[in-house]
Amino acid sequence: MMIKLLPMVIDFGQEMCKMKKNITKDQIVYTALELMRDKTDLHGMNLREIARTLGCAHTNLYNYFSSYNDLLWETRATLQEILASTIEDRLAEAGAADLKLTALFEIFIDAYVDNKGWFRLVWHEHIAGERPQRDIEVTDNMNQLLHSYAIDICKEFSQNGADDAQIKQVLHNTMCYIAGEISNHISGRSGIQNEEVLKAHVSFEALNMFLTCLRLV
Repeated sequence: MMIKLLPMVIDFGQEMCKMKKNITKDQIVYTALELMRDKTDLHGMNLREIARTLGCAHTNLYNYFSSYNDLLWETRATLQEILASTIEDRLAEAGAADLKLTALFEIFIDAYVDNKGWFRLVWHEHIAGERPQRDIEVTDNMNQLLHSYAIDICKEFSQNGADDAQIKQVLHNTMCYIAGEISNHISGRSGIQNEEVLKAHVSFEALNMFLTCLRLV
């Protein structure tokens, strides 16, 4: 799943190399996210590498970030905002309730399997320093958004008898299942090697888990 990084789509060509001054915070964050897409070790990257990509001195980045860890926290929060922004459009195109659930899960399955560095950023990578309030708030907002969509989708099932607390718990467990399967795959421990087959399998199992636990099937 190739997610465009808004409001800026990164271009690693000559135009980016021309940038010498007036580097913005957004440019730094979105450049870092692009560089992280396929990274196996996010701490193998640093501010100097990002500055080289932007065509500026690495000292320019210190105008916005006191350290590389500071930047990692910001990219983590920004990535979650990017993923959240894709949900509404995907669900609007889905149609029936079960298709909306599938789309909801596939947003994360596709994004994390296709961009393994992003999965590491959100789920695995240790980021030193105190967790910023912004990251806490963005994560809470994402969870509330997913919960809200799940509740609305469940209302479309005529046999729905689950309350909000049940839906929230089952959604949490389902998302943890998805994260576990992707973690196994990234670490080379999955029994399914083909990534398209893996994505279809995890999507099917996540949907079945959610519906079965809430007795919607």
